Amino acid sequence: MKRIGIAVTDPQDWTARALYEAVTGAGGLPFVFRLHDVITRILKENELVSGNMNLRSLDAVIVRDVGGSGGDTEGMSYRFDVLCNLDELGIRIVNPPMAIQTAANKHMSSYMFRQQGLSTPDTVLTTDLDTAVNVVRDWGKAVIKPIFGFKGLDIHCVVNDDTSKKLLVKHLERRGVLYLQQYIPNPGRDIRVFVVDGQVSGAIYRNAPPGSWINNLSQGGAPQPCLLSPEIEELACGAARAVGAVYAGVDLIEGEEGLSILEVNGTPSGRGIFEACGIDVTTDVVRYVMGDVDG
Repeated sequence: MKRIGIAVTDPQDWTARALYEAVTGAGGLPFVFRLHDVITRILKENELVSGNMNLRSLDAVIVRDVGGSGGDTEGMSYRFDVLCNLDELGIRIVNPPMAIQTAANKHMSSYMFRQQGLSTPDTVLTTDLDTAVNVVRDWGKAVIKPIFGFKGLDIHCVVNDDTSKKLLVKHLERRGVLYLQQYIPNPGRDIRVFVVDGQVSGAIYRNAPPGSWINNLSQGGAPQPCLLSPEIEELACGAARAVGAVYAGVDLIEGEEGLSILEVNGTPSGRGIFEACGIDVTTDVVRYVMGDVDG
């Protein structure tokens, strides 16, 4: 029986529980643990343990969540180190640590999308306020985001006025760098596409709540089934491939000139697509992992 680790932050998270059930249903032995709780012993031999489990005995690890926040730099580094150490031991990590890091880094993921010839909004990063102000003036409207952000937090829409300039100043002081994307006029929604092993498992529209332009479900967005098209599938699979992800939540925006990639989530929730479409994407993830370790 294959031992499949499930790395979580909250064991009661919907996706964490669904992964546990999917591993059990596929005939595997799931072990849920938090990377935060892992103890590394560098003694006569290197040991990685969580509770009573020697993590070296696992056949694979599915990473649901790495956890952490902006002020948790060393803790976050340690958790990724644990994943890298397990990977170096020959334990299959899904998603691979580098894929999670690349997807989480909006700078690098945007860079990779354009390098791969994939449609993504024009983007400028700068530590110079005057450069940022000139970019916003030229575009007319821009979106500023944290390079490392989640759940739609600290995202703002700015225009060429004094109020927006003050917002740019505050963001620059707090973050040290400005990540600006050209605003894409859209129908008030984006598309979240779930990709597993180069195939699309399903997709949903995420509709912004009244009075808001942010579509994240954690910010009140409402999921709705989205019919797949060849363009959606090609762009979403290309985005996941660009960051090296086995499974990913790819966010697309509908513009006047077609679809563009906004970002990729390398540890996505499966709850929204299940509630809107009845599709449990965790079964596809587990099927891939179990087939991979068997192979």
